[in-house]
Amino acid sequence: MIEIKIKSPEQLLNSLDPAPFRSRDLDDKVADYIIATAREKRVEGPLQLMIDLPADQEGRELTHELPEAIRNSFAYRAACLRRDLRDLFRVARLSLGIGLLVLATCVVVLQIIETTASGTTLARTAEQGFFVVGWVAIWRPIETFLYDWWPLKQRINLLERLSEMSVGIRSS
Repeated sequence: MIEIKIKSPEQLLNSLDPAPFRSRDLDDKVADYIIATAREKRVEGPLQLMIDLPADQEGRELTHELPEAIRNSFAYRAACLRRDLRDLFRVARLSLGIGLLVLATCVVVLQIIETTASGTTLARTAEQGFFVVGWVAIWRPIETFLYDWWPLKQRINLLERLSEMSVGIRSS
């Protein structure tokens, strides 16, 4: 269970967001605190957020809309991160295509060097240079497809769990 103690519901929300209350974004510091706490707990089951409010805030309409606003905020963050992941893969596919084109060009140049000037020091240096350039050209897209997407996917999963968590309000 994640617990937050506040004086009014407005403390949890981004004051610059002009959207209606249920659609408003959480304050970044609040969202970061909830995300960090959920990460630390590493609970596999359902998450729960308990908000402590003063008794005089309990009857307000904003207080009753707070659970939905919190879940909507995390759902929105997850959707944004899913778009970022799609963009990352799109750029990686484009980069891979360019990298493979560069690699193929380098292989052709290597073949030309081998047939025309094989054995000279300049030819060996040029061969090694083109060999390195060809493989470096596909390094970044391969790194993206193998490793870079994992942290984004883990964060999306956490945000989705947070968007489904139960949010309770108790007055103190």
